[in-house]
This record gives sequence, C-alpha cells and structure tokens, in this order.
Amino acid sequence: DVPANTLLNIGVAGGNSTSVADTLKSFQVFLANGGEYVAVANGVLNPASFAANPDGASTAFTLFLADQMREVATSSNVDFRVVHGASDAPTVDVIARNVATLVNDASYSNITPYITVPAASYTLDVTPAAGSPIVATFTADLSTLGGGSAVVFASGFLTPSANQNGAAFGLFAALANGTVIALPDTNVARLQV
Repeated sequence: DVPANTLLNIGVAGGNSTSVADTLKSFQVFLANGGEYVAVANGVLNPASFAANPDGASTAFTLFLADQMREVATSSNVDFRVVHGASDAPTVDVIARNVATLVNDASYSNITPYITVPAASYTLDVTPAAGSPIVATFTADLSTLGGGSAVVFASGFLTPSANQNGAAFGLFAALANGTVIALPDTNVARLQV
C-alpha cells in the first residue's frame, strides 16, 4: 500500500544500492485512491549505446504504469497481462501453440488488457507481427495458478551482441505476491551425429 491522491517520487536504483544517492533515475507518479497498479521499470539508460527499436519507439529508461490490476483471477482460470519490454524487438504476437493467438501486434512498451486462459500448460511461440517465423518458444505451466493472476513480461535483448552483450530475450511471470518466475526457453534442437 502506498499513499494515494498525492505526488509520489519513485527512485530506481541498482540491486546493490544502499541509499537514495544511488538512484539511477526517478519518476513522479500520481495514483488514484483505490487504484491497483503495476509499475515496470524498463528501457536503457543511454539509448545511443544500444540497438534502436525496429519500430522507432523510444528505448530510454522509464516506468510503464498500468491501472486496474488484479490480485486474483475473476474465475478459476488464470488472468494475466503481457508487457512488451524487449527494447530491440519489433511488434510481436504471442501464440499458444495449437490453441490461439494470445497477443496480437504488441509493440515495445505495450501492456495488453487482461487475457484469461484455463489453468494448464502452454507452449508459447513469440513471432513478429506477421505471425512467422518463430523467434522464441517458451513453456508456461499455469496448471497450478487457477484463480490467480500475473503480469507476463518480455525482457532482455533479441540480439545481445548488438546491446553490450546484455541478457538474452526471455519471458517472465510476476505473480501477485511478488514472486517472479522465468518461463523456460524451449528453443532447443536435438542432433545425433
């Protein structure tokens, strides 16, 4: 819980920070009384030192803020929102293999409306907006999350070598209790020689 109807200063610092002096960047936000929000710190501190976004979106470090968040699902299913946070990735689709397109044409910095799916395990293919080729594939086992909610976010870089060898592209789920889970990357091949 944080104060509502007042201007808040949110400072973002590295994980090893010990004081306000370690703040990398600060943001002012105003949160309405009774609102339920998520804030995602995202972007790069010096965009000139990283690959540009293919769609021309600003990749400068900022807060993506969304209201009307849920701490539980509206049914026994799983409710989640998706955040496109990979700065060097184009507009993407997320397809639950053999099920449906869950996210259609999400650009960098977009936060989708809620998506509701049955509590089950899914294979998620991330593709450019055209629907192919598959850029990355992840397993999302939501079978024990029935009645729960999450924020699924893309982070890292599609091309780490063009981005100061930063972390590779990944999908993560932030649960309502604060737990963050890396979705397993299933981009593997089998070879016998």
